[in-house]
Amino acid sequence: MTTLIDEATNVTTWVEACWLDDLKPGWGEAAWIDGQQIALLRFADDALFAVTQKCPGTGAQVMSRGIMGSRNIDGELVKTIASPLHKEVYRLDTGECLNADDVDLLVYPVRVESARVMVGLG
Repeated sequence: MTTLIDEATNVTTWVEACWLDDLKPGWGEAAWIDGQQIALLRFADDALFAVTQKCPGTGAQVMSRGIMGSRNIDGELVKTIASPLHKEVYRLDTGECLNADDVDLLVYPVRVESARVMVGLG
């Protein structure tokens, strides 16, 4: 665990999640990090995201098995994930649900340090 204030993200606690090579492009994995389940998502272009594993709509721990994709929103291509259960689609940059109200997804900052995936928790 690294405790430093990151000016760009305002995160004070970065926790090691896994090796970058443990995450296969185009696939999600669940990790137990600091007492909570977090879904780690690596896209084919190596974009990384970390979100709660808990589906906001159902409460099931399934988001790492969601459908990864993207949507064109106001001329910008935005990475998304759809819940594997009811197919609600969430923006991975903000957690905003694109097709339902009041069910936003909790997102975490993520970065790579020395080939290790780090998730910002505080």
